[in-house]
Amino acid sequence: MKAAHHADPQCIYCGSDREMSREDIVPFALGGRYASSEIICRDCNSYFGANVDCHITDWQLSLIARGCFALAGRGGTVPPYEVETTDGHQLTVSGGSVLRPKWRDVVIRQDARSFYFRAGTPTVEDAQQAIAGAIAKQTARQGRPPAITESRVDVAVRRDWDYLESVVEYDYHKQGRAIAKMAFHYLATRLERRFLLTRDFHSIMAFVRHGEHANHPRLCQPALPQELDPAAEPSMQHTLTLRCSRHLRSGICDVALFGVLRFTVVLSYSYEGPDLFRRLVVYPLRESWEEAAVADVAPVPARLILRTTEAEHRARHDRLEESVHALVEWLNIEGLCRHARETIPQALAAVEARKPHSALGTDAWLAAVADEFSTRSSPAGLLNFLGQPSRAAAEVLMGELQLSGYVSSFSVAEIDDRFARLIFLRLLVDALTAVAHSRCGRRGQVL
Repeated sequence: MKAAHHADPQCIYCGSDREMSREDIVPFALGGRYASSEIICRDCNSYFGANVDCHITDWQLSLIARGCFALAGRGGTVPPYEVETTDGHQLTVSGGSVLRPKWRDVVIRQDARSFYFRAGTPTVEDAQQAIAGAIAKQTARQGRPPAITESRVDVAVRRDWDYLESVVEYDYHKQGRAIAKMAFHYLATRLERRFLLTRDFHSIMAFVRHGEHANHPRLCQPALPQELDPAAEPSMQHTLTLRCSRHLRSGICDVALFGVLRFTVVLSYSYEGPDLFRRLVVYPLRESWEEAAVADVAPVPARLILRTTEAEHRARHDRLEESVHALVEWLNIEGLCRHARETIPQALAAVEARKPHSALGTDAWLAAVADEFSTRSSPAGLLNFLGQPSRAAAEVLMGELQLSGYVSSFSVAEIDDRFARLIFLRLLVDALTAVAHSRCGRRGQVL
């Protein structure tokens, strides 16, 4: 079946035939490249971009994935997002999942004679500039410069990669609406207007366009747990599957984001169009897609989806939460693997600049590289270093050893084991050092 093309396309929402706009079925910022210029006009497209799509492209989970895999929006940039550490520091995660302290200056304690200052800044120079600004404010407020009895900047280094938590909320009115829009607009590329612009789709159109859901408040919800493949793993692909049956009068679209976050969208519970069983698969990293008819899906009555009990509804959300945890865990592993591949060469260069491998010997060389790598890495991330990340680091190290003529002495598995042991020894030293510092009661640190 070919896509539903129209000689004189009109916007399915406002009926305008002027300035029809390219509509990405999966948002461009999530890697979507499957598009149509026959669905909506420019004005409606602008409305959706500002009021609907943003709830999925700027969703915390999507931002984490976009940062991890450098998925840029139309402007060509990957947006940063904010996280908070366990000790309350606000950090900004920029492209490549690099953590930077968010600029902030806080007067921790102030009285008529003195104040203590603490700042989170990217560099020591920025901290000193922030402190100078705070002193200038005090001078302007009091008409004279404050008496400075101590001027000291203590630096706590924030390392380049951290382990992200999987606290992500799903909001039916925001993420649910954006997901429903993807499903309905995919249907609009496959179904003729004489079927699409009927009362069959009034409810889903009102929900997508205006956020109205008075008749059925569960038009988009997490997929049925029994429909999910327990062995399914996250992946960098998005899948939309139409299951529209004239016999059952049911129109449904299954949406799977990142291969694991699965939702069911009820398109119509009085469907009278032709049978449609089609699947769109979008590959963000390859900037490509596949779209074809499928025979491995069965129709499901839409009213069965709508009539779920509260217990079933909770079970779906529990499964979604499990999927979120699995996706964030996968992104963490991918992020730490990439961090290892990028940072090990930097650590090698730093060690070689101090003392070459030939002068150290392999054991001392590995220890020096592990120490340098640990300094450049987050302790929280390194606690999850075993497995794929440590093997990624070992492969880089093995390549360096091969260049040095040590091919027969070590295997990747042996280097992996040795390097991981050295990493955990460094973590132990760091933990003991942190305990010693906390007992000293240090004050006025700059992150």
